[in-house]
Amino acid sequence: MLSASYARLGSELSGLKLQAIISGQIDANNCLEWGGKISKADYFDEIKSVYPIHDRLIKEPNFMLSKLYYNSLKSLIISFSATLEFFLKDSMQLNMMRNYSLLKKGLIESKQVIDPKDIVDIDDIELVRLKYIKNISNNMCSGEMWSGKFKKYVKFLSLPNNLLGETINKKIDSIWKMRNDIAHANTNILSINYNGTIHKFGADINAEQYTEFALFFIKLLDETLSFVEKVDKLSLEKWKTTDATLFYRK
Repeated sequence: MLSASYARLGSELSGLKLQAIISGQIDANNCLEWGGKISKADYFDEIKSVYPIHDRLIKEPNFMLSKLYYNSLKSLIISFSATLEFFLKDSMQLNMMRNYSLLKKGLIESKQVIDPKDIVDIDDIELVRLKYIKNISNNMCSGEMWSGKFKKYVKFLSLPNNLLGETINKKIDSIWKMRNDIAHANTNILSINYNGTIHKFGADINAEQYTEFALFFIKLLDETLSFVEKVDKLSLEKWKTTDATLFYRK
């Protein structure tokens, strides 16, 4: 049995794999074709601020290729890390919704204090429970690299500690470092250590370099999905459904 959280993750990662492949097919001819379509579009007169970069797209399509590859690379990294972080929150919420013993554990360990106003302002006790389930999962996933977030997740759900030693966690952390570099604009060169090899990608990335990234990125997504499937099964086995009321209130 697999959860809805895992199904949502699988769907999102499939979309990212397709995006990685499609972006790798972009070439100078595509840029010229798109430039022509844009100039003939009904809205072209309304986007005069785009004219300079559109003109460069027509004159220097190879320049735009690097921009498109690099932006796609950054988009994939950010989307992957955000999707994986959402899985942790989603999975924690799901397990607390199906087992109120875990919710009690979360309230105690997170030291969540029930706001007295909620007892008055929220008529339905199930909505009160749902509010604090979301608060607990959000607080547990704040800050840190993937490994830090995942450690909290494993501890909270009382899953086997050996999950923390799986090599996939270091690979995901490498993506997380790239994400942080993008978010904080610390560098114009993004690098990742994948299977002992350092890969570097700059703003002048070419088609061959982008393909290199896309290939190991897709392999990483496949490894991640396989790992998360195991984690998901363990969480469902650990926290059996004792009350399904909240499934209809989410």
